[in-house]
Amino acid sequence: MIIDAHCHIVDRDWYPERWWIELAKVFVAPVKHLLGVEMTPKQIVEDIMPNFYDPTGEKLIAEMDKSGIDVTVICAQDYGLLLGDPKVSIEEQNQIFAEVQKKYPKRILAFASVDPRRPGADKLIRRCFEEWKMSGLKIHPSTGFYPNSKEVYKLLDIANEYKKPVLFHTGQIVQPLRSKYCNPMFLDDVCLDYPNLWIQAAHMGFGWRYELYHLGSCKTNLVVDFSGWQVLAQTNYNRFCYALRECLDEFTAERVLWGTDNPYLRTAVPDKDWIQMIKDLPTKAPEGITFTQEEVEAMLGGNAQRIFGIK
Repeated sequence: MIIDAHCHIVDRDWYPERWWIELAKVFVAPVKHLLGVEMTPKQIVEDIMPNFYDPTGEKLIAEMDKSGIDVTVICAQDYGLLLGDPKVSIEEQNQIFAEVQKKYPKRILAFASVDPRRPGADKLIRRCFEEWKMSGLKIHPSTGFYPNSKEVYKLLDIANEYKKPVLFHTGQIVQPLRSKYCNPMFLDDVCLDYPNLWIQAAHMGFGWRYELYHLGSCKTNLVVDFSGWQVLAQTNYNRFCYALRECLDEFTAERVLWGTDNPYLRTAVPDKDWIQMIKDLPTKAPEGITFTQEEVEAMLGGNAQRIFGIK
């Protein structure tokens, strides 16, 4: 079984306009390099970003079928308090995600999300779990709060009550979101204070990966995904292999999850190619680095199947 442990579905009206413009700035150089075309951020928002929009999840299911992905975790995100609320409220977005999960119960796990500082955030998450049967909780500290803050703990208390896994963004992030809140060391308190929760650190910590690796070696309820690494894996395979090997050595092969963070990177590296890169690790890793078939199978789905309780 192949499980994408970290993915998204998005639509224009779900995020503030400022988010799309700032994200488009990151795409300016790659578009020029890969396509030989100079585009302004506004042009990218209007001409390229619509390819990502998928409010019903139908595009995602088609991509999963094409790539051989059995199950995908999709995460809502709330940037509104920092950047201005979008046209579609975060409550409506969570309900949409829940409906996608309901429509594809064997294929989609929908993780709820809300900025914990919002009035009524705890009531919304309780509704997400109790009424809408959502499968986990996504926390995105980059809008201006720390993972071990009292506001977050109100939501973690509810996740703990319903025995739901919790996914935190870790690592640096594009402007105008704030990276300093996403240092994985703040998960130390979270892991200790909620020992019965699976705490998932996203993106292998990016620039803070060594801190995360060592934390993973001593916090046994901490798991890690390496979504968002596919472009580096394609452009600098050796560097990626070294990073992943170190992660496996510290976390052990039982707590490392494959993911994509799509839809944003799918155009650069199709999901099928990303999966194949992982499948090829036992035979194509650089000299001096070894991966076993058992590790590959665990990362691509076995671990997520156990941690998320997928039948």
